[in-house]
Amino acid sequence: MEKKKNIDKLCARTKHENCVRTTFGEKMRIKIEEIRQLCADVCLKLGLTKENAEIVVDEYLYGELTGKKSHGFSSFVGFAVKKIKSRKGDWKIVKEDEAYALIDGNGNLGQLVGKFAMELAVKKARKTGIALVGMNGMESYLMPGYYAKMASDKGMIGFVIDNAKSRVAPFGGTEPRLGANPIGLAIPTKDVSFVLDMATSMRAMGEVRLCKKLGKLLPGGMALDGEGNPTTNPDEVKALRSFGGYKGYGLCLAIEILAGSFIRAKMGSKIRSGLDRGYLFLAINPEIFVDLDTFKKEISDLIQEIKSCKKEEGVEEILIPGEMAQRNMEENLKRGYLEIDDKIVGEIKGLL
Repeated sequence: MEKKKNIDKLCARTKHENCVRTTFGEKMRIKIEEIRQLCADVCLKLGLTKENAEIVVDEYLYGELTGKKSHGFSSFVGFAVKKIKSRKGDWKIVKEDEAYALIDGNGNLGQLVGKFAMELAVKKARKTGIALVGMNGMESYLMPGYYAKMASDKGMIGFVIDNAKSRVAPFGGTEPRLGANPIGLAIPTKDVSFVLDMATSMRAMGEVRLCKKLGKLLPGGMALDGEGNPTTNPDEVKALRSFGGYKGYGLCLAIEILAGSFIRAKMGSKIRSGLDRGYLFLAINPEIFVDLDTFKKEISDLIQEIKSCKKEEGVEEILIPGEMAQRNMEENLKRGYLEIDDKIVGEIKGLL
């Protein structure tokens, strides 16, 4: 994967440099390799192999590099550590044919099972044109778009969905009944990668946790308290709202079903822990209908047409899903450091 090569290239260049950190208020400037190595050392201490530690850490690093800090290292202490400690054993394929597979995660880590699952889906799609891989019984990963992009980096269309513990109120309701149920969709192009990564709630639950950790208020309109009233206090959140009113709610419910009963995972209030959730990966080989180069060129032409649209007043540029994330990553890799809240870095160091 090109992203992984870029990260490795940068880390090799900075590995033996002095890791200079400068504190800016609550922010700490820290070399990419240093924070990556800190987290990898924690994983090694908890019993992961070097290879598996790198696989786990690289998803958190991806979130940080692309600017999705709620899905970056702020989640590492509360999620990765807990899940590494509770993991059980190796995952196994319980049902399989040429174009599909169902995987029992056996309590293992989402980053490890997810990578295996998407690589399996891509491999099958090379032969059959389209492949579906479902997973249940595993700990969760962070960003479905990260795994969808694994497929697009291989010239495939990648589609990823999963359900989750009830956090979202149905349209017209005030109590949580559905998960934030995110979508990842990645399509290969000749230029910028098209990577759609979004929760079907207005904002992800990770943003609530990050604001709580940093003592900040939430954006207005995204959450409800225990009385069903809007709140910006992360400590008062009882339910999240779906995006787009009844349309987002409908999509959220559809994902709950497709990533639930269909792949033998639980749904709604029956999801009590991460192991109850379901995950569905789809890889599509564009060449079943069109030459890949033609497909990528036509998509790129469409993107340029969209970006040439007359803009609203005050809008400088029309962006494509994933474009800002790609720019953030390129900029962070170029400068070689990240700015992370010093409290988060301190928590990670405290685990060693």
